[in-house]
Amino acid sequence: MVDAGGTAPRVGCYTLDGTLLSCATGAAGAAHHDDDAARGLTAGVAGIGRPGSNQGVGRDGAWAASFYPLDLLDCPRTFVNDAVVAHRGALLGQAGIVVVAGTGSMVLAIDKNGAEVESGQFQHYAGAARHVAFDVVHQVLAGRAEPADGELVTRILGHWGAADVDALRRALRQREDASPHDVKRAFGNVAPVVTELADTSPLADRALRRLAEITADGVLLLAPLLQRTPVPVSLAGSLALDPAFSTRLAVALDVPGATPVRVVPPALGPLAGAGFLALRRLGAPLGPEVVRRLGSSG
Repeated sequence: MVDAGGTAPRVGCYTLDGTLLSCATGAAGAAHHDDDAARGLTAGVAGIGRPGSNQGVGRDGAWAASFYPLDLLDCPRTFVNDAVVAHRGALLGQAGIVVVAGTGSMVLAIDKNGAEVESGQFQHYAGAARHVAFDVVHQVLAGRAEPADGELVTRILGHWGAADVDALRRALRQREDASPHDVKRAFGNVAPVVTELADTSPLADRALRRLAEITADGVLLLAPLLQRTPVPVSLAGSLALDPAFSTRLAVALDVPGATPVRVVPPALGPLAGAGFLALRRLGAPLGPEVVRRLGSSG
């Protein structure tokens, strides 16, 4: 099973009773097993999209499969968006919504019949870790930092090796030719500073609240489609799971007149979610003990 999100892809090999035999993390994943051990491959890959969405630019499972040329692996293969394995693991295959926010982001609903709808199909996009950093850096450059934001400003300047705000502006302009992926990483690495200082820096607090409100909009767009109340909402990704963000998201979701939702802790992480989905599609038993074993794999 593969959890190939935008940060650190992980590959795991599970037995049919949910036991994790091996796990690897790296920039790219490949696994080779003997014929008797090969049973099923489920990969959750960032970038797989849906018709009508503003994410994924129409890429499908065939596009994702081209990155996993495992010709010797003779087994059923399933390629889905990484949010799907996060959803299935977090909610153990039940209907609900998952909010993924890390290197990338997605708000995804899956109903009791397995139908998937993401907020991008309503032309909504919440944003991820780098967007919090974009926000705070823009506010610093615009002169909106307050004295209480001093440590945040100092650490932002230090991240780019700038002596002051004018030097930061010059440093960013000198990176105008950087690749989009380098930009994502450079700004994404600032996000943990923002969440760390969220309770002492007004600027950091505002940026996280803004993103939480936009994310909540995506959840509340999808919640009526689930036809249950309250709708369970789980979280995945480094930013989504950070208490500085998740507590603000919970507040933003409390909207009078909206479909009631309830934030619940994820039962399984994304990699174990891929294992759960693969075992279910193979018809393997998925009792409490199997789930416990999957959960122990992280």
